[in-house]
Amino acid sequence: MRKFASLAVAVALSLSTVMSAPVLAQDDNKAMDGISKAYVLSATEEGSAVTYQMIVGGKVQTFYTHNKSFAAQPGSFVSFKAQQDRIVDFRDTVAVQSVNEKIMSKDTTGKTLDLELSGTVQLANGYQVYQSLNGQSVQKSLNDVFVGAENVNVFFNELGQVDLIVIDGITPTDTMRVGIMTNGFASLDHTQLDFRSGDGLKVVDKKAGQTFDVAPNAVVTFVQTATGVKATVGGVELHTSTSRLYVEPVSDASTVQITTFKRAYGNPNYRGTFEITPAAAAGKLNLINEVNMEQYLYQVVPSEMPASFGLEALKAQSVAARTYAMSDYFSNRYAKRGFHVDDSTLSQVYNNSAESPLHTQAVNATAGMIMEENGTLVDARYYSTSGGYGAAKHEVWSDAGNIYPGVPIPYLSARSFTYDPTDSSKIYNINTQDEAALNTFYKDLTLNGYDSASYYFRWKVGFSKLELENTINQNLAGRYAADPAFILTKDAAGNFVQKAIPATGIGQLKNLYVAKRGQGGNMMELVVEGTTGTYKIVKEYNIRFTIRPSKTFTLGQDVSLYRAKGGSTAYDLGYTLKNYTILPSAFATFDIARDANGTVSSVTFFGGGNGHGVGMSQYGASMLGLSGWSYDQILNAYYNGMELVQAY
Repeated sequence: MRKFASLAVAVALSLSTVMSAPVLAQDDNKAMDGISKAYVLSATEEGSAVTYQMIVGGKVQTFYTHNKSFAAQPGSFVSFKAQQDRIVDFRDTVAVQSVNEKIMSKDTTGKTLDLELSGTVQLANGYQVYQSLNGQSVQKSLNDVFVGAENVNVFFNELGQVDLIVIDGITPTDTMRVGIMTNGFASLDHTQLDFRSGDGLKVVDKKAGQTFDVAPNAVVTFVQTATGVKATVGGVELHTSTSRLYVEPVSDASTVQITTFKRAYGNPNYRGTFEITPAAAAGKLNLINEVNMEQYLYQVVPSEMPASFGLEALKAQSVAARTYAMSDYFSNRYAKRGFHVDDSTLSQVYNNSAESPLHTQAVNATAGMIMEENGTLVDARYYSTSGGYGAAKHEVWSDAGNIYPGVPIPYLSARSFTYDPTDSSKIYNINTQDEAALNTFYKDLTLNGYDSASYYFRWKVGFSKLELENTINQNLAGRYAADPAFILTKDAAGNFVQKAIPATGIGQLKNLYVAKRGQGGNMMELVVEGTTGTYKIVKEYNIRFTIRPSKTFTLGQDVSLYRAKGGSTAYDLGYTLKNYTILPSAFATFDIARDANGTVSSVTFFGGGNGHGVGMSQYGASMLGLSGWSYDQILNAYYNGMELVQAY
């Protein structure tokens, strides 16, 4: 058996609109009329016959012929007639306009693709997507066409619309496209962009086929003008284009510095290449950094975990960050904007801290390694510090359709990370649904656990009645606007319903209580009773962004957040924080003080941890690594049952 050729990985076809002649249904008794356009997937010689796998009328079908005088090549369109499954007449190859260009962005709603050179193209009604793997063709969808992919063949009908998308093989996942934001990660829209490199740069206009050299240490500036994106060096125009422009380093070892915004360590240096395009906002530019996944992690891992946490924790962080990035890659959530992730906490913080040798060592030691569970990418959430318990994911975030709690994920379930006070080799558990037990637990500074080296292991913050009223009234309506299904008001029938928050907020605070806790003890529902009504705040994020310990929201004096490591006898006053912007975690309880008339006078929250509490605690990973755990043991402690696999 000899194959003439085959498509490497992904082949897509829709002939429902490509066909220009009618096709009769094929059966055992009827000859097929002349087919003007059929897409050839493969051709295999089997003795005296040649077997062709083709897409006809949007379906994969197999035909054979003994006539070898005409060879239809895989990847071409042909015209032929068939009797049952035997080709009786090959007409000719058929010319169909097609391109193989990089996918720059896609809009599933508007049904468009942005191709690197051809620009924006419209998808035809009834377009189809196929992928061919190991000689087998599988129908796919636009979700399987990834931004940045270069293994995609696009075929057009006579109207110039995309009728067929063919993915040739498995799309590589070792490159990330990062949307770069302005100072303080405030916006994706830049007024001006300045680049420099000690090794020099290249400015490339691929559509025009032009490349311009920029001398070492010279600054090239980009702005949006009425005639396009303009590049200048020293005030002298280098090039202006209505297409995207690229900034490239002279070698893979070179880095590029951007001087028009800063990160925590100053003007940031980047690896990879940059794409500059006009933004939707007038006079603004968008910037995308395309970079190898491992080089992306060189600048994610130091931004998410300090080197002092130790090599094994950094390895664990590298695997978690790579897995998280790959999940974002497949999610398509930024596909319309042309990138996979941004550089802020909305994805993973990227290049806010400079590269370091130990971080790079950790990334290289785990290169290409990701976590899977039953063949599916692990949801690799992570956070700063556990206060002794982790949370179950479905009790923190809602699923699609505002379903809350969501569907449980076994490896992201709640569990204790606290050591038994009498035997540190054992884990200590309490009844996390018992308010009194939780109150005792979070007031106990002597406990130790995976995270007890963190000053967020235990914390407390107090509000006067007026301060708490103010912070709730400053934030509740905003949370309702952002997440209305989970900021509820009690109606006359005693049901909590979706209803706009009054202009006066809750009025005066009368009471508050936790209506529901997660398996790890995290607050899921907090009920606040005020003089204007009774309100239920659902989900930890909404609770933490309503009870905010900062004078910005309390409209009073400085608010102090007292903190302590595990094994302490008192809060360490040297590590007190003033005006923290958010309640550190939803793992908290509180005491309400009342005056002689029963009126609330103050409320003090006692809690542990920092962050949402789902997945890997970074402080915990550090303590485990420094105590001798390997990175795979650390990961299995937080993502129980995960399997380490090589993604590439």
